[in-house]
Amino acid sequence: MSVERMLGEISQLAIERQGFYNYYTYSMVCKMKRFILLMCLGLFGCVSSPETYKCINSEGLIVYKDSECDKSHTGQKITKPDTDHDNTLDYEIVIEKDPVLGKNLILNGTFENKLVDWRVPLDTYWSNNAGVNKTGALVIQAKEPPKNKYIYQTKVQQCVRLNDGMTFSLSAKFRHSKIPAKAHANRANVVWYEAAGCSAGGQYGGYIEPKMNLNGWQEISNSRLRPALGAKSAMVTIHQRGRFSNGGQGIWDNIEFSATEVHERSTDNVDDKESEAHYTLDLGQNYLLNGSFDINVESWRAGNKVSWSDIQGDAYPGSAKVDAVSTSSSIGSGGFSQCVNIGNNKKFVLGGSFKRDENSTQKGDARLRLTWYGGNNCSGRAKTSNKSRNPKAIPGWQRLIIDDLIPPANAKSAVVEIIKVVSGKGMFTAYWDDIYLKAVE
Repeated sequence: MSVERMLGEISQLAIERQGFYNYYTYSMVCKMKRFILLMCLGLFGCVSSPETYKCINSEGLIVYKDSECDKSHTGQKITKPDTDHDNTLDYEIVIEKDPVLGKNLILNGTFENKLVDWRVPLDTYWSNNAGVNKTGALVIQAKEPPKNKYIYQTKVQQCVRLNDGMTFSLSAKFRHSKIPAKAHANRANVVWYEAAGCSAGGQYGGYIEPKMNLNGWQEISNSRLRPALGAKSAMVTIHQRGRFSNGGQGIWDNIEFSATEVHERSTDNVDDKESEAHYTLDLGQNYLLNGSFDINVESWRAGNKVSWSDIQGDAYPGSAKVDAVSTSSSIGSGGFSQCVNIGNNKKFVLGGSFKRDENSTQKGDARLRLTWYGGNNCSGRAKTSNKSRNPKAIPGWQRLIIDDLIPPANAKSAVVEIIKVVSGKGMFTAYWDDIYLKAVE
């Protein structure tokens, strides 16, 4: 029996006994395969191995890639050992990349099996010959909805498990039967969920959208989809908006959602624990630097519409002045932010003081919010807290407080962010002071 056949039968045995690779089974299979390969290399020198790259990403996690480590990674290329070397095995052999990597997680993405595995509404059809190669395809033709303020979408959906994927790619083939009124008449969206069945904690992840002025098939893709912190599944939604579709059909084929990077599961090591201890502050101590803005706005990441005021301030002079400006309609954008590593603390309170400038030429609003990150220094997966605070439309200083902020189990850092909003043409000015993020547990 050939070595390749033995390796294949070992892999098939693990699949048949358990249905899919979990981490334990995969590790054991790799050890068995590594042993057989080493025996073959030692006795016959007859096996070649494709190049695989073991990289360390910005989160400190090991990722296996079939291309060289990019600038955001450090690592080494792993190939078959040099058989001319001495007998000391001072290298690591990786037989194959993670089986999840590059695998299409969408079932029936080519629509060869009609619309099986998809959640399908009315105004959605299966065609046996409208696909790329005159094969099966999904056809959506949404009805024009009433003319009101509500958003109407005809949606086809499928929920997929993320497994150990760190970044994902969504791609599809698409063609219009008629040029739509707006490009976003047809889209495919991704929403991350914290439970395996696409329930609990939905957070928007991204989309792909065809160009509206192209005839024939076009390939659309987005390879920069990073799951929310703690996400275990994703809902892939293909939709059409009848208000903007101009009565035409959206025809979809070859839907693919796959991991472009994966990480190995591992237990916490001594370095992780030492790092968390280093960043942990005493209860009641402010994690934010220069939250009182006594002399400047340093330590904050601020845009050109953020400046320091030496006149305005809550308890004492000194605050961050934020201008929101628009030449036409309502606009919301980031004002300023700061990233902090949170250490071992388990519960936080976030607060700050806010004041509207009565000399503003336009009405406006603001928001205080926080986003958790899986890596130190606000790297890796992120999850925006569902708790935030908007100030009231009243004069004078007011104090905003967000309590009971509990980070996800694997969160290591957070961004505190100020959002600014102007309601129309003109400028809305506001002042922020005494911003804090303190641990209470």
